[in-house]
Amino acid sequence: MRHGWPGLIAFGLILSVSSVSFAGDGDKEEPKKASKADAKAHKDPKGIQGISPFMELINAGNAAYIAADYPTAISKYQEAVQKEPNRALGHYMLGQAFLADKKLDEANGAWQSALRYAEKNPALKAKTLLVIADLREQQKRWDDAATAWKAYADFVGANPNANGYPTTPNERQKALETRKDLETKYAKVKERIAQREKDAAEKAK
Repeated sequence: MRHGWPGLIAFGLILSVSSVSFAGDGDKEEPKKASKADAKAHKDPKGIQGISPFMELINAGNAAYIAADYPTAISKYQEAVQKEPNRALGHYMLGQAFLADKKLDEANGAWQSALRYAEKNPALKAKTLLVIADLREQQKRWDDAATAWKAYADFVGANPNANGYPTTPNERQKALETRKDLETKYAKVKERIAQREKDAAEKAK
């Protein structure tokens, strides 16, 4: 994701998810507070008595992401998704890695999958709606971006426990209107310049 407020949100999630997964995404898995050696000895597929293989892969992906090794991050998140395809967290993190690797279409696909599985996790669903709205801006799909920001605003408004950013959609909507207005004006300027060049070329003949 771009640097700025969306990037900070994404980076904060990358860091926080290493220590605790999103409750409601499947189970309430929390790695035990123990030494590394003890953590290795206490593994639990359900993530109750120890770290699950899913979270091990998520953590490995996070480490690669922070190191800017995006292909490895993508690979680890994909493995996590394969292990537990119904957990939205894996799809969300995969989308972040795809975006960092400048694969926008793949990021969108991963986040659409995250939305399908995030119904029981308002916080993660809100973050997914946010990054999708920001992605639409990066794709310069202004009308779609406006629609996506409205979807985010509606969800956050209806789910106070989602820990969203209720003022952000209005700010982005205003920015979108300004951008669209500038592009319209610039298009008219380009048209006038093109006409002048055409007129000049005809006079030169």
